[in-house]
Amino acid sequence: MSEGRIESSPEVAVRPVFLVDKPVFAFYASYIRRILVGLTGSANASALVSHPATDLQAILCPAVESFVHPALQLPIFWNQNRKLLLSQLYRFKPTVLHTFYPGQIRLAHWLSDQLDVPYVVSCHQRPSRRICFEKSMSHAAALIAPSEPIAAGLTAKCPKLKSRTERIHIASFVADECCCFSREPGVTSLIAVHPFDSFELFESFLNAVRHLVLEGHEIMVALMGEGKAEKAIRTHIRKLGLTSIVTVIPPIRPIRKILSGADIYVHLSDNRRFDAQLLEAMAVGLAVVGSPEQTSGLLYEDRTAMCWDPTDQMNIYDRLKKVLSARERTRQLALNGQAHLRKYNSVSGMVDRLMQTYIEAQQWHKQTLKTEKDAPVPQPVQ
Repeated sequence: MSEGRIESSPEVAVRPVFLVDKPVFAFYASYIRRILVGLTGSANASALVSHPATDLQAILCPAVESFVHPALQLPIFWNQNRKLLLSQLYRFKPTVLHTFYPGQIRLAHWLSDQLDVPYVVSCHQRPSRRICFEKSMSHAAALIAPSEPIAAGLTAKCPKLKSRTERIHIASFVADECCCFSREPGVTSLIAVHPFDSFELFESFLNAVRHLVLEGHEIMVALMGEGKAEKAIRTHIRKLGLTSIVTVIPPIRPIRKILSGADIYVHLSDNRRFDAQLLEAMAVGLAVVGSPEQTSGLLYEDRTAMCWDPTDQMNIYDRLKKVLSARERTRQLALNGQAHLRKYNSVSGMVDRLMQTYIEAQQWHKQTLKTEKDAPVPQPVQ
């Protein structure tokens, strides 16, 4: 894809259709809604294809058309569901399909062939092994990565697609105010949002919290998540005598209002997926402390975050103590994070880059069809 700006015009119709499965909705509902809202004034029309269990009120805006897939939720109706969706999209007349890896990429490939339109694929995670659905990936008009680490991982796994790999940052609306230490001096609030899939991940952090409380630091901690380790985490909280300090809560969406009530965001680990909760925490102005982050491209030591060694409990304790004690420095980290997002993760910039990618995808598709049409037909061997 070229780096030059391509302006949308009345001659270039842009009618994207987004294919969103349940995992993508769970992690990135706010992000997709921002795309849909932003495209309202740019694209000719937009549509969303989602699972029947999706809460569309959290993602749709009035100008966006919606389709349900699968409409009939039994495996025996697999073929009928595809044909029903295809007939609905024929009437909508999309110009480009946008799906999210690995979710609906095979469906996007099939629909692309049937509708004769290109499709683009957003990849929100670093590939850890040979990338799945390689054939479908190779037919995509563009691969969209939200950060440099993810883009590098994709081009390493799919070097032939390097020229079609775009880096478009996931965007958020940055708050005018900074939440970190914005209230009257008193109890400091920390929040960690992470799946409860590993007790060891929380153990060292909770032990460090206990030491800080014993030293007289006034703090409140919220752990948001769910998973197999929840019982062990709750038991450890009781064992440490932290039941009045640490609260365990299930995932709540939208999460932005919950985050805005805290001062510090605790980043427990990098799970190789773009961390949408981290992005929202930085947008509302929380200082970030925790494990180094090598996927989202948002955390820079002593600039936008204070990082610790997750294997060293004393280092975790030391870093937490520093962010609690050096309040001005900690608040500056939060302000730096907001400035970083304003520069690189603006909603208007994201929508402009997506529009450019959609138009280039349509042009790439037309050129590919022309090249295939003009290619000489192999002659039979005499």
